[in-house]
Amino acid sequence: MELHKPADYNTSENTKNNIYGVLPYVAPEILRGQNYTKAADIYSFGIIMYEVFSGLPPYYDVNHDSNLVIKICLGLRPKFNIKVPQLIVHLIKRCLDANPLNRPTAEEVKSILTQCDYEIEAKGDTELTKQIKEADEFNNNLQHNNVSSNSLSYESHSGVKIYISKLLNFNNLPEPKNSDDYYEQNDNIISKEFLESFTN
Repeated sequence: MELHKPADYNTSENTKNNIYGVLPYVAPEILRGQNYTKAADIYSFGIIMYEVFSGLPPYYDVNHDSNLVIKICLGLRPKFNIKVPQLIVHLIKRCLDANPLNRPTAEEVKSILTQCDYEIEAKGDTELTKQIKEADEFNNNLQHNNVSSNSLSYESHSGVKIYISKLLNFNNLPEPKNSDDYYEQNDNIISKEFLESFTN
């Protein structure tokens, strides 16, 4: 899908040390020059899940430059502007963990999503269905109060031209880490306070 390398990528001497990708989808360790791994693909998948649930491209409102790369390495992740079931938020957070060893495997992601699908289809009174109902009620209340929640009429930052794979060349990046309260947040990927610390 060209999210973390071009479709015609090969391992020739000319390209093997270059980093290609669509910046918001590239795992922090790859931005620092490590080799592509399945765990890096899981990170990309976590960003895709965020985009599907939020309806917004990741980091659409900031410039895609070295400042964003540094912030991602320091724990910045896109934040939901709507309520999402906690089980889904927790899975996305695991996929976006700064430590590749903490990310789930593809088989584990498949198993969790299959179980979620089964619970939704069964229409039973499960934890997931309760969370979906709670999220729906909360989000409907946002819309009734004319609060912008999930709008497709967002405005991209002027530094965001298009989400395409390109050469990413950054130096002296910090060691990737999660935000200090990454796993303390139950209803979002990162806290509002942590997000605001990057914008102040």
